[in-house]
Amino acid sequence: MPFFSVVPAVSVAVVSVIVFAGVLFAVRIFETIQKTYMAAVGGVETMLDSELDDLQKEKAVQRAGLQLIGQAFQAFWRIALALAAVLVPIYIADWLGWVDQGQTLSVLLRVDFIVLVSLAAVIVTWALSRVRSAPAKVGDKATSAAPLYASGDRLVHAFAFASPWVQRSLARFDDLVFKTTDRETAGRPPIFITSLARGGTTALLNAMSTLPEIATHRYADMPFVTAPMLWSRLAGDRKSIEERERAHGDGLKISLQSPEAFDEVFWMLMAPEKYKADHIELWTPKDLNTDAQLFFERQFRKITKLRRGDLTEAANMAPRYLSKNNANIARIDLLKAQFPGCQILVPLREPSAHAASLFRQHKNFVLQHAEDPFTRRYMRDIGHFEFGDLHRPLAFDLDFVRQYSTDDPNYWLAYWISCFDHLTQHVEKATFVRQADLRTSPQETMEQVLNAAGLASPQTIDWRGHFRDGEDPRHDDLFDRALLERARSIYQLF
Repeated sequence: MPFFSVVPAVSVAVVSVIVFAGVLFAVRIFETIQKTYMAAVGGVETMLDSELDDLQKEKAVQRAGLQLIGQAFQAFWRIALALAAVLVPIYIADWLGWVDQGQTLSVLLRVDFIVLVSLAAVIVTWALSRVRSAPAKVGDKATSAAPLYASGDRLVHAFAFASPWVQRSLARFDDLVFKTTDRETAGRPPIFITSLARGGTTALLNAMSTLPEIATHRYADMPFVTAPMLWSRLAGDRKSIEERERAHGDGLKISLQSPEAFDEVFWMLMAPEKYKADHIELWTPKDLNTDAQLFFERQFRKITKLRRGDLTEAANMAPRYLSKNNANIARIDLLKAQFPGCQILVPLREPSAHAASLFRQHKNFVLQHAEDPFTRRYMRDIGHFEFGDLHRPLAFDLDFVRQYSTDDPNYWLAYWISCFDHLTQHVEKATFVRQADLRTSPQETMEQVLNAAGLASPQTIDWRGHFRDGEDPRHDDLFDRALLERARSIYQLF
C-alpha cells in the first residue's frame, strides 16, 4: 500500500511518536540513562583502580551494583510509561471513528515509517546537541582537572592506568608496531622546565612550544601516555574541543592540542619506590638506571617523531623534546647524569606571591577532590601530587615543613624555602629565570632563556602575549615575617 494513501493513519502514528518522545523528555529519561551509564562506569573504574585493595574493591563494586540496579529500574518504568502513552492517541482516534487502530499500528510497524522517524530523530538529536552541548568556547572555565574528557573517556582512562603492567605492555606494543628505535629519529638533548607548581612553568612551556623544533606532550596524548604513536592513530586528530580555562582558574586556556606535563607518569612507572604515602623522596645520580634511561629516551623520541618528524639534522633544526614537570625539581643531579647535554630551566617567582598561589590552589583542589572523585584519580594517575587530598611534599626538608599544617599559608612558604634552599646547591646546573623579568621585559628575557637552552630566538615572535604584564602582587600579610625574610634572602641568591 503506498505510503501517502494512509495519510490519516500516518498522522495518528506521528502523533503517537511525538507523545512517546514527549513523555520520555518529561520523565527525564536521558538523565536517567546517563546516571545508569555513570553507575556502570563507576563500577568498572573501581575494579581497575590499582590504589584499592580487594576488600575495598568488593565493597565499592557492591555499592555501584546496587546503584546500577536502582537506575535500571528507574529507566525501565519511564520507558514503560512512554510505551503506554503511545496507545493513547491510537485508541482516541479509533474511539472517535477517525482511524482504525489496526491501521495505525500497521503504519507504526512499516519499514519506511520506521526509517523516516529514525532519520528525523537523528536530525533532531543532532540539532539539540549542537545547541545544548556545543564545544567549549574561549573563555569557558573548566570544572575538572580532566576538563577535556568526555564521559566515555573515563573508561578508557581507567583501562590505560589500570596497572603498571598495562602501561608497560602498551609501551612495548608501541615500540613493536612502530619500530621506534634509537636510529630512527634524529634529536638533540631534551630541555626540562621545572620549579614548584605555580612558579610559571606552564607559561614558559606554552611560549617555548611555539618554536618550530620543539616537541612536547599534549592533552591529546591522554590517556595512553606510554603509547603515543598508537594512540595518535586510534584517536585521530581530535580538535572538537576548543580552548577553555583550566581547572586552576588562573586564566590559562587549554585545548586538546595544548602542551602539557605527562612524563611524571614515566617516573612513577620506573621508580615507584620513591613515592611514599606522605612524601616523595629525592633522586640522586645513584638512582641512574640503564633500563629507565632507555625507556625515557624511547618515549621522548616518540614524541619528537610524532610532533616534529619532518625535521632532520640536515635542516640544521633537529627536534628537541621539551618537558614541563614540577617534580623534576627533585632530580636536578639525576637529569644531568641521565640526559647528557640537557638544559634545565627553573622559573623563579617572588616567594610571597608564589606561596600564596600554592595555598590558594591547595584550597581549590581540596574542594575539587571532594566533589569529583574522578578529578582526584586523574591527578593521581598523572603524578600531580602538589595540591588537595593528594598532596605529597618533595622531601627537601620535611621536619621544617611539617611544623605547619597545609591549611596554614606558612606551610607553603616553608615548602618554598625548603625547595629553593636546596636549589642553591645547583645554581650552576640550571638556568634560573625570574618571573618578574618575564613580566617586565619578555623579549630580552626570552632571548636569554633560549640562548641558554641552545635555541635560536626568532625575531618574528612577540613573547609579550605569553606572560602576564605588570608586577606580581605580593602577599606579605599572609605570612610570618621571619619566615618571609628568610625566603626573600634565598630568592636574592639566584
